[in-house]
Amino acid sequence: MNRDLAVAYTCCAIAALELAAATWLATAGHWWTSALTACTAPSLLLLGALARRAYRQARAEAKRAEQLARGEAAAPLVPCCSLWERSDKEVHGPGCTRGVLPPPLPRRDTYSHDEPGRAAFEEITRQPDDPTA
Repeated sequence: MNRDLAVAYTCCAIAALELAAATWLATAGHWWTSALTACTAPSLLLLGALARRAYRQARAEAKRAEQLARGEAAAPLVPCCSLWERSDKEVHGPGCTRGVLPPPLPRRDTYSHDEPGRAAFEEITRQPDDPTA
């Protein structure tokens, strides 16, 4: 069993036990203790859901890597991350499983100074700690 799956099962079990304890405390007349006990269950359920998601992601990545190692054409993971939805389905980062990153765009010179202004700008940026600049 994967560590993420074990964390997910443990969180769900603890949340169920806490809700059972909160119910018992409520029937015994300890309302404040019951409410405080029940308030921690949603965070445990959320943690369990995140752990299950990490388990599924790791399993999908391992399956894809295994297919690529055998030389099969493996479909990319959809979505590879949350940025994929907003990048027009293109490669967007070093961890992206969509393929090879495109080369970076060439740096453009965006100076709008004339020659004396550009020389002054270069002088200022050459010595940024100079208090007279």
